[in-house]
Amino acid sequence: MTMERILRAMGDVMAERGTEKAGINAVAEKAGVNKVLIYRYFGGWNGLLEAYVQRGFFLSMFNEKFMESVPEKLPAETRSKIWSEYTIQFMREFRTRKPSQELIRWEMSNGETELARRLAEFRDNSYKKLVDRLAPYSDYDPIAITSLMVAAVTNIVLTSTQRDHIVDIDLTSDAGWERLETAVRRIYSSLSIALELEETKKVEAK
Repeated sequence: MTMERILRAMGDVMAERGTEKAGINAVAEKAGVNKVLIYRYFGGWNGLLEAYVQRGFFLSMFNEKFMESVPEKLPAETRSKIWSEYTIQFMREFRTRKPSQELIRWEMSNGETELARRLAEFRDNSYKKLVDRLAPYSDYDPIAITSLMVAAVTNIVLTSTQRDHIVDIDLTSDAGWERLETAVRRIYSSLSIALELEETKKVEAK
């Protein structure tokens, strides 16, 4: 419980100050613990950041419990629907988590550091596991498709903190975000149809 309180406090501090200005002392004060405990549990700032990401405080889908909830051996049509809903869940949750947004901004500015690389690698491995379970057709580079969608969602959420609109989409309204969610579903639905056609052509060619 103390470890969880520390990790939640870290999120609060990052939201208030940004990742650059957050630190062990501020987290300890927010959590109401001696900073010695943070070093004991996490080994220091880097360990604290890694634990924040790996234990699902960054986003819930980046932990083993979420992975365990994703069924295996699903038919292609079911995978396609779950894949799109995963992307929408990612967008919804990332919108509500200012600490996660601040962490991504920090990574963009500090991508050359070992810590930033480790955090990104952890998320990348989580994506790969999800793609292995959810991608309808493994022959059509689902990693590239997922990378594009994740990058698009990340960019539009971060942009929404600086701008009210993108073209005529109101990023301050639920209606605007519902339009984007509908677009995600249409993209994956169209992609699924296209891949099914490709698979059919392969079979017929044989």
